[in-house]
Amino acid sequence: MRDMKGGRIEPRIGNERLDPVADKSTRRNRADDLALASRKESGAGARVVRDVLMDSPSSRYVAPDLPVARTELPTKRERGYSKVSPQGQKIEGNRQKKARATSPDARKWNFSWVNRKLGAGLLVLGMLLGGYWVSEPVAKIFERPIKSVVVEGDFNFISKQRATELIGNEINGDFLQLDLMQLKNALLNDPWVEKVTLNRRWPDTLVVKITEQKPIARWGNGFLNQRGEIVRIEDASQLSGLPWLQGNESDAPEILQQYQDLSQILRSRGLEVIALKCDNKKSWRLTIKNHVEIALGRDQVMEKIRRFVTVYDTHLSNVWMDVKAIDARYTNGVSVRWVADSAMAKKHIKSQALEKLPASSLLTAPKI
Repeated sequence: MRDMKGGRIEPRIGNERLDPVADKSTRRNRADDLALASRKESGAGARVVRDVLMDSPSSRYVAPDLPVARTELPTKRERGYSKVSPQGQKIEGNRQKKARATSPDARKWNFSWVNRKLGAGLLVLGMLLGGYWVSEPVAKIFERPIKSVVVEGDFNFISKQRATELIGNEINGDFLQLDLMQLKNALLNDPWVEKVTLNRRWPDTLVVKITEQKPIARWGNGFLNQRGEIVRIEDASQLSGLPWLQGNESDAPEILQQYQDLSQILRSRGLEVIALKCDNKKSWRLTIKNHVEIALGRDQVMEKIRRFVTVYDTHLSNVWMDVKAIDARYTNGVSVRWVADSAMAKKHIKSQALEKLPASSLLTAPKI
């Protein structure tokens, strides 16, 4: 193998060391070759590619100078800027904000903001004045008297005329200024009124719906409603057809419930309860429509009334008009008091001694 000048170069295989003198000469020759190639390349613009097989393993390949992209260091942020946005817009720091706040442009901007605020205030003031100017004719439209009152409901114990009179006493204002709560309380003060519903119907009508109390039974100088509440009235003559309940006022709901339970059993036999009394000892006594009294005692009231119904079905239903009173306080039967001089009273007299006694005092127990 020969070099560029025609000198012979011994090939080197593997890690075989060369002669230091020869190696030094070889490196010098290679440096000259590279310098020559560089001059040719710069002069002619061409690149010479050497045969790597002809080069020494220790030779290095030097590439021509090529344009290399320059990597710039990150730009140092200026003082006074706290952040830099991706779009390149810089956000002011506190110092520059303060500096710009004192600049003439800032004073101009503040003056513009004051103008806007003053304009908004004048606008609101104008709206208020306009509303005040318009409010008077609008008020005249709404301030109108009530021309008609519609009263609705079922009137059995309070007349419709009475209800209209109560309403008229409380209407002293315009349609919208009427105090509905005051009117409602005035109507509820009447003992016969249980519930009141008031509505305004545009433009000048008042609708009043009245719900009356529902008396279930008489109580003293008043009556009991469906909730067992005592309602006082001045005149109870129109309640004469209702049953009469007696007892302590604190026991009124219990007495009403007992009346309803007893009436449900006796009504199936055509017997109507017209009175029920509960004394201080909690002893019960009721009266049937033909004024037959039935004593039930204090305990097992419902069981005793069922026992009476059994005796009534088997023995007393046919002679019920001769019965004066019944005592159901026994545990195995009932005793009957007959009407004086009735056929059943004469039939049950057993001796002359009994016949001399007043018939109303006879107590005979039917055979059961």
